[in-house]
Amino acid sequence: MDLFNSDKRVYVIDTNALIHLDFTFKREIPVFTAIWEEIEDLIVIGAFKTIDFVEQEINDYEGKEEFLKKWIKTWKKHLVTLTDAASINATIPIINQEYNTGFLKASKQAEGKEEADPYLIGYCKTHHCVLISNENKIKPNRIPAIARKNGVECIDLNDFLVERGLRVERKNK
Repeated sequence: MDLFNSDKRVYVIDTNALIHLDFTFKREIPVFTAIWEEIEDLIVIGAFKTIDFVEQEINDYEGKEEFLKKWIKTWKKHLVTLTDAASINATIPIINQEYNTGFLKASKQAEGKEEADPYLIGYCKTHHCVLISNENKIKPNRIPAIARKNGVECIDLNDFLVERGLRVERKNK
């Protein structure tokens, strides 16, 4: 399988990109239906997924927004992938290398909670997937920079929408 052919690429989405997707492109607004349908079609063929750590972060969210929790539950069978041993093994050096850089959130470390970010990069590295994250592309201790350091392609939601050929068009006058 040629992973660089855009029809064969597998996208793995981060928590912040899912939240941004929900916040910016509400599923119930008809003008955005095509975006969600494209993602759901990709989910069905195994070309769009997330990992169990992201699912946990979404489920731990205590705000009033419930859409993503319900959406992930609906699509869980095809969307959520368990982080396998190979991905965990690829994650360990990332955690060790980035332990004191600010990449890992001190508050989560203090609570003894695992954080999805290094596992996402480890998963994408192991399985040759494209990571979707809307984190800052310039800061050296954010997902895009750490992904790049580890040979993982990282795009944001706008890049994803462009790559998939999605756009909102005006009605003809």
